[in-house]
Amino acid sequence: MKKIFLAVISFAVLFTSCSTSTDEVSGLDSLSTDASQAVSSYIANNYPGTTIVSSSKVNSFVSTVLNTGEELVFSTSGAFKAYSNNASKGLLADSLWVRTDSTHNDSISNGHRGGKGHGNKGGKTGKGDKHQNDSTSTGKGHKRHFDNEIAIDSLSTEINAYISTNYSGYTVIHAEIDTICEGVVTEVLVALTNEQPLKLVFDSASAYLFKAQRIEYSAVPALVSAAVTANYSTFTAMKRCELYTFPDGALKYKVFLKSTSAKKLVTFNADGSVSCEK
Repeated sequence: MKKIFLAVISFAVLFTSCSTSTDEVSGLDSLSTDASQAVSSYIANNYPGTTIVSSSKVNSFVSTVLNTGEELVFSTSGAFKAYSNNASKGLLADSLWVRTDSTHNDSISNGHRGGKGHGNKGGKTGKGDKHQNDSTSTGKGHKRHFDNEIAIDSLSTEINAYISTNYSGYTVIHAEIDTICEGVVTEVLVALTNEQPLKLVFDSASAYLFKAQRIEYSAVPALVSAAVTANYSTFTAMKRCELYTFPDGALKYKVFLKSTSAKKLVTFNADGSVSCEK
């Protein structure tokens, strides 16, 4: 399985199809309707709040890359096969430029060549760093796909110091600016190789607020699930939610809810009361 997964990932680096969809999935046209729906359902339930930025098919596998930098591999029938958070190789996304060398440019569509198709200019000089960007080559490419994503190498000194002190050995795989109930924050995903990442959340002054990690919805306290049932009966809870852990030990649960016509993000306190709804 490891060899198969690596082969799929290597192919995906060369043959990437970009998408800017704001829903959970996109770029799965190569699959049958049933298979595409199976992939869509799996990602919506297990990786709620994420978006597929690229997908590629090779033989009987489809590789999908999420906006968080995580990568999932499915069979062409829609069955989940493998997961990687890409921590072992970095995202090649520092300063928000994805390096595409001459081999890559010869292999991809004209709409992507040299960064065209996203309104960005090619020919930028790549920057070398610990995430394996090549400082000796001219980086032709496109910017990352989402306006709120920020470069890994742009994180503040305070945030980097916190991560180095408290998460030694972890790799930063993604960072973005978001507006949540606590205000404007910087969210940083850190991970050990092939493990689910942790999200570290910092306020606008780079002070640490809390960490978030994906958990099964079935693991939330009974008071929280009862509140969902009582107050959101027309919605379905996604399979996984997020557990917020604050420095004082307080816990909150962010539940992703979806109906046929709407979505809600509801954060509950451990006693089942609503902390925030969006």
